This record gives sequence, structure tokens and C-alpha cells, in this order.
Amino acid sequence: MEAKTTTASPTMREMISQKISSFEAHHQGLKARKGGFLVAPATILLGWVVLVVGLITIPLPGPGWLTVFIGVAIISLEQKWARGVLGFGVKAYDGFFAWYHRQNRTTRYAVISAGVAVVWVTFMALFYGAWSMGWANFADPAMYAMGLHR
Repeated sequence: MEAKTTTASPTMREMISQKISSFEAHHQGLKARKGGFLVAPATILLGWVVLVVGLITIPLPGPGWLTVFIGVAIISLEQKWARGVLGFGVKAYDGFFAWYHRQNRTTRYAVISAGVAVVWVTFMALFYGAWSMGWANFADPAMYAMGLHR
């Protein structure tokens, strides 16, 4: 009789570990080449760009958190502090989703609703700040109609 094997989806820790392994080997090879002194600043810049894109895409469908963790992983190739942040973040992410999957439907919906509310409030605050500084003048008629003035 054959034993059934279930394939659980990989944890964030497993996905990040796989990515870091491939990054590290390639990264060390680039540093050994001519012009390798440019690798460190380019790596840090790339890591921050990926991190910011990940932060922007967290509320959108797709791999927002994975992108954030990959950005921090890229930075961790050059910055020791980022390795600690990465370990903490991945552990917290996996812990949250382990907790989340144990909850009943009502609690899950409440968590999702709270998350959506936080995202909306954050985006609205950022938009209002941009509008207040004159970066979103296209919204003037709507903002004035709501009684908001700079």
C-alpha cells in the first residue's frame, strides 16, 4: 500500500531561502569580475527599488509580500542588518498566516476587512498629502466639492 503524500504550499521562509541561495552565488561571481566594485552600490539600489515596489503592491493581487522580502534579501547581500530584518519579517509573516488559517470564518473576514480599511486609509492619507503639496492638482474640483482647501 502506497502512503499518501500531501504537498503543502511552501512557507515564505522556504521561498526566500531558495531565492537567497541563487542570489548569493550570482552576486559573488559578479563581485569577482572586473568592475566588481560597482556591484555593492548597484545591489543596494536594486534591493531598495524592489522593496519599494513590493511595499506598493502589498494591497494589490499578486506577490506583494514576497517582493518585499526579496527586496530585503537583495539588500542583505551587502548589509548585515537586513539579514536580521529578513529573518524577523519572514518568521512574523509565517506565524501570522499559521494563526490566520486556524481562525474561524468570522475572524478571517474581520481581519480582511480591517486590512482593507487600513490600506484605504493609508492611500487616502498619502493622496491627501500629495494633493496638499500640489502634486495632484487634477483632483482640485473633487476636493473643493468636498469642502477641502489647501
